Amino acid sequence: MSVHTMEMLRIDRTTPTLRSRVQDTIQGAILDGMLAPGQKIVERELCEATGVSRTIVREALARLEEKGLVGRDANNNLIVVLMSAREIRDIYEVRASLEALAARLFTQRASSDTINDIAGAAERLKNAFRAGELAAIREATTTFYDIMIEGSGNGEIQRSLNAIIERVYFLRTQSMSDPERHDASHSEMQAIASALIARDTAAAEKASFVHVAAACDAALRHLKKAPRGSTPQGDQLK
Repeated sequence: MSVHTMEMLRIDRTTPTLRSRVQDTIQGAILDGMLAPGQKIVERELCEATGVSRTIVREALARLEEKGLVGRDANNNLIVVLMSAREIRDIYEVRASLEALAARLFTQRASSDTINDIAGAAERLKNAFRAGELAAIREATTTFYDIMIEGSGNGEIQRSLNAIIERVYFLRTQSMSDPERHDASHSEMQAIASALIARDTAAAEKASFVHVAAACDAALRHLKKAPRGSTPQGDQLK
């Protein structure tokens, strides 16, 4: 193969592909609650909204289906995923264990600079909650956890979370959209931050478990409010 041919085949890794951009846009709409759980996805409408071809939209939706954010109803129509109570509990059990471990290790291993970073992230999170904008809260929360997990010094925690991370983000949106959760979630996150900054291992672990358990309860409440006929079969909530 000639040098010229090799140069022609080289991919620009710094430029996101059109499919990736469309995928990110649709994923953002799902995570920000613009597309609700159980809502039917109409390819034509997405093509009109994004201004791209149906082929690109289908490729993006196929990737989101692989990630668990898009599913299919009884008639095989694409819908925004509607998790069962069992799936929700399973995800939160894994999340609770991994995040509590990350919190514990953070108190033991984080550098002084990382402590400052988590303090700054907690302040940005406080401002996002005060503004009451879901997208800003989600972004600030994600940043907070990214710092905590990196500060834990254990790469396997992040790798383990990667398997469920999109569904964690999705459920985080559901719990945060619950009016009963707004103030409580803010207080819980600040409790985690305070314990991390103080390097209080026991308090950090406990605060993390309390927060995830409350978020799980909120996500289950949200599932109860799903439109009639939308609740996943075989796992009806009591």
